[in-house]
Amino acid sequence: MKPFQFYLIKDFRRPAVGGSLQNEVQMTFSGEAEDVRTVLTLKAEKFEGPLDFLRVKSEIRHQTFGFIKTMVEMKRHKIDFAEYLEPVDFPAYFDTTQNLMIFQAPKKVCRGVLQHLKKKPCGITLAEVEVDFVKVMQLTREYFGVWFKGVSTRVQAAALSGNQIQEDSLFKTLQRIGSVSNLTIPWVFGGAEHHVMLTSRGGVILVQNYQDNIGLELQLVMDIQKRLLQKVWHERKSSKEDDDVPGEP
Repeated sequence: MKPFQFYLIKDFRRPAVGGSLQNEVQMTFSGEAEDVRTVLTLKAEKFEGPLDFLRVKSEIRHQTFGFIKTMVEMKRHKIDFAEYLEPVDFPAYFDTTQNLMIFQAPKKVCRGVLQHLKKKPCGITLAEVEVDFVKVMQLTREYFGVWFKGVSTRVQAAALSGNQIQEDSLFKTLQRIGSVSNLTIPWVFGGAEHHVMLTSRGGVILVQNYQDNIGLELQLVMDIQKRLLQKVWHERKSSKEDDDVPGEP
């Protein structure tokens, strides 16, 4: 699976090719301050149609328990940790015609970098979008997979997968009592059918393997945005609500 995450651009002081926008924010790990630098570099203009190609480098926080063993003053010591920083380096694409930014990275990575950019503005301001799945399901008729959230007081989320699942009674029951948080649909493009997952925050996840044919992948993602997503999304207002859903890259 390959994820692409859309953002609306509120401000972008686009650098020249080879130029960068960057900031440095301070994070706290186990009581110690750590400086984290985020750099966005414009690598090429018109990389694929109207899409410029950028490279994003940063570090994101992972909260997990573990330990390492290392040598301190010629003695072996065990050091426990509850969190760590992971370096990230991923492609991004700027749509010059629609003022959109696309991060090609998993959800956790995108969120981490977005928080760094929000914390200290550096010439780029991005806004998240929210997808209205009621509208999506008015425009699509066939589903291969779906996650429902809020299906009961004890069950946070429930997933269904298969062919023509919209015809199943369980699907119809969960649709009445829960809300859709992501949906996998067939998408016809270039004379072929593609399986794609749509997420509640404007993500498009390609289920099939395209052998790193990035030109085809970008054409497919932008076709979905043009023919469907722009009709069913709106800018997300700030909220404490989280949309972590199992099964979503």
